[in-house]
Amino acid sequence: MATRTDDSLNSRPFITTTMCPPTRHVLSRWGIVLAGGEGIRMRPMIGYWLGENRPKQYCAFVGTRSMFQHTITRVRSVLSKDHVVAIIGSGHRKFLNEGAMESPPGLILEQPSNRGTAPGVFLPTAYVLANDPEATVTLLPSDHFVHPEDRFCDYIIHAFELAEKYHDRIILAGAIPDRAETEYGWIDPGRAWTDRKGKLTPGPMQVLRFREKPDVKEARVLLRQGCLWNTMVITVKAKTLWALGRRCLPEMMYKFDAFLMVLHAVRQGRLDPGFEMSALASVYSDLEPADLSRDLLQHVTGDSLVLRMEGVDWCDWGHPQRVTETLASLGRRPLFSPDGLECPWESATLANESNK
Repeated sequence: MATRTDDSLNSRPFITTTMCPPTRHVLSRWGIVLAGGEGIRMRPMIGYWLGENRPKQYCAFVGTRSMFQHTITRVRSVLSKDHVVAIIGSGHRKFLNEGAMESPPGLILEQPSNRGTAPGVFLPTAYVLANDPEATVTLLPSDHFVHPEDRFCDYIIHAFELAEKYHDRIILAGAIPDRAETEYGWIDPGRAWTDRKGKLTPGPMQVLRFREKPDVKEARVLLRQGCLWNTMVITVKAKTLWALGRRCLPEMMYKFDAFLMVLHAVRQGRLDPGFEMSALASVYSDLEPADLSRDLLQHVTGDSLVLRMEGVDWCDWGHPQRVTETLASLGRRPLFSPDGLECPWESATLANESNK
């Protein structure tokens, strides 16, 4: 598919691609990098620091590479370039053009508008399915910190193996908590998982329930019970994810099913490529917002397994304090000023939270 650009970013996506159909010699493993968020909680600090509203995934808090670039490099270490898809938000293109990326993805999709995390996942999944119906995908948020990266990538490879073996299951990566965090999602795992033949399987555990942003009292209970933080790093057969979407979000998936049919027709030469853009604009024209965790994951616990990531530090850098604390543990300092607890952005952040 040729490179295409469009100046009307409010109605059509910006697409850059070097993708090619997979051959029988290439494993059907794909990475989807999720970079469509606006980073509302970090916006006051970043605005004070950089003088602009830049989503956090496009910031280099330490060193020279942004969180987005780190995520792309991470997934490129386990997958080929043309099997990496990145989904970005409307207007985010300008943050990608500031310098040549060391490891660009094979496909960059710009959403016509932000309709929540579920459409942000199923749009790139449609492109993967149009190119490779047997694909296994891993979903990687681009605004999370992980260390060490090589060990994290080992878990991603293991998750691919599990998703290919248990093709009707979602495999989640669970981080081991060190505090009773109230702003993360939690996973309550079983102690072992038994497959359909009654065999106990080492490694993955059955998900008993998801718990989103508990209060302090419940978070302390979850911590004592050995529950895990939900990193939202998900590995699954693309067809399985699509089927679960149909089950949990039928109205939304009716639109994406129609869009997938258009993609197939374009790939097969039965439709002009121009129909792709108009079909996507039609999908998003009246698309209701949907959240992947709330509207899908919490309804498919019986289809979900979780991997406990031993020896991996994980953090959602949703507040400046998390950035400074994480880097301090590694003996590093962020590029923004961490001095003082009452920073100029703190009051603005609190105001944002109270107005939600």
